Amino acid sequence: MTKLEQRAIESFELMWAYLMDTKDFRMQKYLAHYGVDFKGFGSGRSEVWHGREDMHTYIQRVFKARDTGFLVKTKWIEAFTLAHDLVAVWAEVVVTIPDTSRTIIIDPLRVTGVLRDTGEPMEIVHWHASVPDVSSDSEIWPGLGEPKWYEEISVLFTDFVGFSNMVSTMPAKMIVHELNRIFTAFDEIISSYHVDKIKTIGDSYMAASGLAGNSDHASLMVRATKEMHAWIEQYNETSSLKWEMRSGIHSGPVIGGIIGTQKLNFDLWGDTVNLASRMESASVAGRINLSAYTYELIKQNFSCEYRGKIDTKDKGKLEMYFVV
Repeated sequence: MTKLEQRAIESFELMWAYLMDTKDFRMQKYLAHYGVDFKGFGSGRSEVWHGREDMHTYIQRVFKARDTGFLVKTKWIEAFTLAHDLVAVWAEVVVTIPDTSRTIIIDPLRVTGVLRDTGEPMEIVHWHASVPDVSSDSEIWPGLGEPKWYEEISVLFTDFVGFSNMVSTMPAKMIVHELNRIFTAFDEIISSYHVDKIKTIGDSYMAASGLAGNSDHASLMVRATKEMHAWIEQYNETSSLKWEMRSGIHSGPVIGGIIGTQKLNFDLWGDTVNLASRMESASVAGRINLSAYTYELIKQNFSCEYRGKIDTKDKGKLEMYFVV
């Protein structure tokens, strides 16, 4: 776990620490953000409070009845870095609420959050809580819809060798025009292989195969990537700019979900994504680099060249294969 992820967990736990101290003025200020109906507090009364009464009346009654507020016990908590200053946090907690007539226990309460590094503590830009939906076994966070656990998919990263030098010597308008033309072609290619575009980051293109549950996700990803490389080679024959693309693929489990509060985007995270990125950075121009696991999934369908163990950032030496 990175230091940023640890800080995110500590900041996230402060959120429900406020719930355990009703004498703390910060708690009153925190609750005041949600207005008279407490819309947006947790996942709302329809999911957590089961329509018992409106949140505003209920919270007031509980707080007046006891000197202590909610008791929260963390069962488990995890964090994943989304960007250099953004961390997603998941947790499962037990909430105990002392009432005048009985003690209400919510076990478990599942909580998600997105935190931004703006200081100490980190800023909670979004959070959501819900109780599990026992009728659903397909969602990692039932009742929320997202994020979702994908048991196994294949993740692709591509980028262009020498892009930084190209940007420094060419007009920005021309670079953007070229990238738009290339990525539009990539969008069309992957759609025919049931591969989903996740996002572009500068000159990097990220895609995923298997989100629909297809078992041949790795082979489909390799086929799509080979066609992308072929398109680049053909494009370079007439283009004044010569693009040298490298790519990397790794397969495994991921978590996918929609993050943010304004421009919502579906994204993937987990170690599979990190390893796919390492496969790309360890590749070379014109080649598709595979992890050992992805190779095992596709070796019956494609000829590959064993590269040996290659040094990677933060992951040590990993076995890799080039698609021939």
